[in-house]
Amino acid sequence: MCGRKRSTGQIDPVGCRRRAPAIIPIPPNERTPASMATSPDPATVALHADDDLESAPDVSPPLHLATTYRADNTAGLIYSREETATRRRLEAVLGALEGGHAVAYASGQAATYAALRHLRPRRVAIDRGYHGTHNILARLHEDGLEVIDLEREPGEGDVVWLETPKNPTCELEDIAAHARRAHAAGARVAVDSTFATPVLQNPLALGADVVMHATSKFLAGHSDVMGGVLVVRHEEQARRLRTERSLLGSIPGGLETWLTLRSLRTLSLRITRQSESATRIAAWLEGRVPRVWHPSLASHPGHALAETQMRGPGGVLSIELASEAAARALPTKLRLFAEATSLGGVESLIEWRRRHDPNAPPTLLRLSIGLEAPEDLVADLERGLGG
Repeated sequence: MCGRKRSTGQIDPVGCRRRAPAIIPIPPNERTPASMATSPDPATVALHADDDLESAPDVSPPLHLATTYRADNTAGLIYSREETATRRRLEAVLGALEGGHAVAYASGQAATYAALRHLRPRRVAIDRGYHGTHNILARLHEDGLEVIDLEREPGEGDVVWLETPKNPTCELEDIAAHARRAHAAGARVAVDSTFATPVLQNPLALGADVVMHATSKFLAGHSDVMGGVLVVRHEEQARRLRTERSLLGSIPGGLETWLTLRSLRTLSLRITRQSESATRIAAWLEGRVPRVWHPSLASHPGHALAETQMRGPGGVLSIELASEAAARALPTKLRLFAEATSLGGVESLIEWRRRHDPNAPPTLLRLSIGLEAPEDLVADLERGLGG
């Protein structure tokens, strides 16, 4: 698939740039400048979707840490739990990137809980994936929520929760197919698109009702921010979510908000490089370890779907080694990969996933590819694998 000319006439470099769904138009709203009413490239959106939202002369967005504001100010701000100038800008950019209306939260877990509380489903249909989501569902199950298998037929009032690509194996779900099935039954679809980012995938354009990102990962991208976001189709729904967020107090802090906004400016560059490097590393690893999980590979079960649903395979991959002992030992032999949980940062990480997720295969390692030279990362893995 990679590094050759395809029948479409496109060249697939190391990074597998794909023909994928077109960038979708941004629904106009008061948080999006008129210049962004139709969406150009995500790189441009990330830099200009918040133009004119703040009357500051600064070229770079100023950092606001105040918690309260003088009465009757021209910005209409009262108390930071309700709204801040920087949060307005961040939500404008995130909403524009996804083609909807964004509401920022203190963490991805907070965003997930907010989505489920807001949608108030009778049942949630879900497959494997991030254990934190399943922990929330287990807690809500104690209050009467029914959790069913993703392949069960959804019904009126249900929520179909998709994680695609899925943590940690990068398996994909067909968002459009699930949306058609769910909507026909009166159910709604929420998509955790953390592994993809809006640069590579736009679930709202494919029929989803809600998109969730843990902004701590690729969106903030420097392993120094905790945050989450929901993106919905309609501004009125976003207003209700903001009201509920204010009541629950699950807001991101001022510094975290500013850091995330700063990081979004380089999102397109970062995720493109990380996706390209992950593709190169996955190709090198295949045949050298028992299994490699990355959508760029023809051996991956989501390979064909990735070609149409995504604009790139993403910066995370997983490998399976011959034994649990080998999987636990490999991180200690590497120099460039830090042994740590989480993903999406500029530095490469490796994690024996079973350490934090009891449902992960004991031989599996998850690799989050950073911005190092891919040939250096390959050399590091070659040393660690003893080859």
